[in-house]
Amino acid sequence: EQVEHAPDPAFHAVERRPQTAPVRFIFVGAFDHRKGGDVILQALDRLTHELEFELLVVGRPNGTLLQSLQARLSPEFRRRMIFKEHLTHLEIARELSTATMMLCASRADVSPNSVKEAAVAGVPVVGTAVGGIPDYIFPGLNGVLCSPGSLREFMEAIRTASRHPHFRRGEVDAATLTQVRAYLSPELMAKRFLETYQ
Repeated sequence: EQVEHAPDPAFHAVERRPQTAPVRFIFVGAFDHRKGGDVILQALDRLTHELEFELLVVGRPNGTLLQSLQARLSPEFRRRMIFKEHLTHLEIARELSTATMMLCASRADVSPNSVKEAAVAGVPVVGTAVGGIPDYIFPGLNGVLCSPGSLREFMEAIRTASRHPHFRRGEVDAATLTQVRAYLSPELMAKRFLETYQ
């Protein structure tokens, strides 16, 4: 039986006020190799002169990962990075209200809560087609997907999203948002659990 874990209702209730100048990319979770932290850093570093953006990382950064890449990251990109730790779910919901897009470059994953939270909040997601991510992110409608572990593909996915008429403004297709919110609703989760027990 597959019963999706529904995001907290706070994420369904996010009132979007996307920041677009500069674009605000957000990452939520363990910023490590498995979650593609290195791919995100290298991709954005190479796109620094193409795009006006800032990167907000919500969660504990992997010190070893940052240390190994620090010398290769441009000072300009490092100035655009913001790190926040120990945020409550309500504080994360507030950060999603102003984020333009979420980045998720996971190499391996199951059903990442951060992607589900972004999807029900109406935040476009640039992600990888692994685990359950394609169950919530539909290319061209509420995000862009690419292969895991490919720096070239992830850079191109960010470019594609940045040129998209809706994603660049932090918007997603309204019908898709309704569909995703229904699929990831607490009501549907409760109904499926009840059916399973019965």
